[in-house]
Amino acid sequence: MIVTVEELSQTSLYPEIIKAITRDNTQAAELQILAAESLTRSYMSKYDCDAIFGTVDKEPTYKGAALELIKKVIKIIASYYLVRLANPNVDLELFRLDYQDALDWLKDLQKGDVAPDLPYKPDDPNTPKDESGDSVAWTSNIKRNNHF
Repeated sequence: MIVTVEELSQTSLYPEIIKAITRDNTQAAELQILAAESLTRSYMSKYDCDAIFGTVDKEPTYKGAALELIKKVIKIIASYYLVRLANPNVDLELFRLDYQDALDWLKDLQKGDVAPDLPYKPDDPNTPKDESGDSVAWTSNIKRNNHF
């Protein structure tokens, strides 16, 4: 988990709000953070997610500047998941807008419209396809045959 409950309480939701929503159960907050990380990871298939998020056995190895942006997106999504549980003293519409903006950014990332400084997957030389996202892609229209 690259985002902790403490980080979430320092930047997105006040600690007392998190305690009120989760009824002082940090495991409930951690589950929402894990769900947000899983959603974020699902949009980042062309990047080296093991380096960015780590695995069960290995800590994350990527420490670049774009990591803070990824963490911010995870915090926004996790905050939205938390306030959906119960919303004491929280403007739910504000979190919904942030959540939608985060999803839109992830979709742009997936399409390649934004290019943060994140590591791409390494290319597997045993396959004919270039798995690294750092490649050129092109398409063309179907050949047109005119008949008169």
